[in-house]
Amino acid sequence: MEHVNNGAGRLKKKRGRKPKADKQMYRHMIRLNNKDNEKFLSLFWQSGARSKSRFIADCILNNPVKIIHIDKSAIDFSMQLSQFFAQFRAIKTNYNQVYQTLIRHLGEEKALSMMKIVEKPTLDFIQMGNRIEDLYTQIREKCLPR
Repeated sequence: MEHVNNGAGRLKKKRGRKPKADKQMYRHMIRLNNKDNEKFLSLFWQSGARSKSRFIADCILNNPVKIIHIDKSAIDFSMQLSQFFAQFRAIKTNYNQVYQTLIRHLGEEKALSMMKIVEKPTLDFIQMGNRIEDLYTQIREKCLPR
């Protein structure tokens, strides 16, 4: 490179990098707390982006922003219903085991006569289980995010 020497006939060469055609001149700032900053840095390192500003711009401009409202009470209610349904399945399994044991030890006729006592509660139990399952599917379709 040639130096400029008091304008003594030498050509002045430009130094530094070439100016960009579409210069980035607008700046926006965000503030994060410690927890959010750690999450941001882990996402930044996982992305493999060269700079944090480029990573933020890509996240905001290239990825559509989805806003999801999560109803905590609906999730809790759904979890309670699913646990209740699991208990119903366990009771059904126990009921079948008792019936098979009665048949094995007393015979089929005596087992049927003993099971007649619990026939109506069993039908109510089955209807209740079906209602619980219907409620669970309705809540999952209406309230829970997909």
